[in-house]
Amino acid sequence: MMINANELRLGNYILQKINNRIVTVKCTAQHFELLNTGNGKEIYPVILKAEILEKAGFSENKDYPLLPEAREFILVLPVIGNNKNEIRAYIKNNKECFGRAVVNGLPVSNNFYHLHQLQNLHFALTNEELEVKI
Repeated sequence: MMINANELRLGNYILQKINNRIVTVKCTAQHFELLNTGNGKEIYPVILKAEILEKAGFSENKDYPLLPEAREFILVLPVIGNNKNEIRAYIKNNKECFGRAVVNGLPVSNNFYHLHQLQNLHFALTNEELEVKI
């Protein structure tokens, strides 16, 4: 699965095939160049999963009613105001993982499935980079 250059910002985490190994790297200007010249076949999105969510500061909701078949992870956002702003991520029983922005318990974004999308949403909502301990 390829990534469109317009989905990325400098510093987003992506996967790149280097010397027959796939490694997690931060997006640089060189990656944009590769993508824009059609040479981005070796660049892939980082798919969300529990370990990635935990490295990004999410906490698992141990009271989630669908446990153990499905899981919920929550990241509380530092947004000014009286609303409860969060990004919630879910791992379904088929192991597919997706996230979405939630305000006062109501979804306010479409589902997303990749780490760079999570990073971009976090930045858009907080004006701060999401720290991911990769």
